[in-house]
Amino acid sequence: MSNSNKIEMFSLIAAGEKKAFDAFFDIYYVRLVNFSYLFLKDKNAAEDVVAEVLTNLLLEKERIFRLDNFESYLYKSVKNKSLTHIGKSKKEFLVDWSDNQENHFIDLKTPEQLMEERELEAFISDLVEHLPKKRKMVFKLIREDGLTYKQVAEIMEISDRTVEVHLKLAIQHFRKEISAFLGQKDLHQMV
Repeated sequence: MSNSNKIEMFSLIAAGEKKAFDAFFDIYYVRLVNFSYLFLKDKNAAEDVVAEVLTNLLLEKERIFRLDNFESYLYKSVKNKSLTHIGKSKKEFLVDWSDNQENHFIDLKTPEQLMEERELEAFISDLVEHLPKKRKMVFKLIREDGLTYKQVAEIMEISDRTVEVHLKLAIQHFRKEISAFLGQKDLHQMV
């Protein structure tokens, strides 16, 4: 969605347009839950945090949806609410939360290609999960949520340059590990 379309959508929400909020919800809900999950490691708690933030947004919609840096404000609100939640609950529950969305397209790949693709996806997902915490957050916000370096810097309260360095280091790490993984796969196929 283009920046001008987002601004228009935010203005319609501020004016009380329900369909605009429904579109906003469809675009941002899963992203915000995933972002909160980075802090909480609990899907239900992340959903509760996002629900609370969205409820507060609706109560102040005339003011909040007109902010210049609304997306940054939105992610900061979720971050702060998540950190507050951590402070309130001393226990940390780890929940297996895998993305189980089904692919509804016909796939014309061989079973072997599908297996190799799944192995690579699992390997990459594992690489992302084992990145240092800040580097993982930067990577996910930019690559998965499509935020700009500046927005990520504002959310994480770091410089644009630090965001750039985190992303560069993550990509370098991925290239090295994926090359080693694929090289290993080729060796196994030769044997």
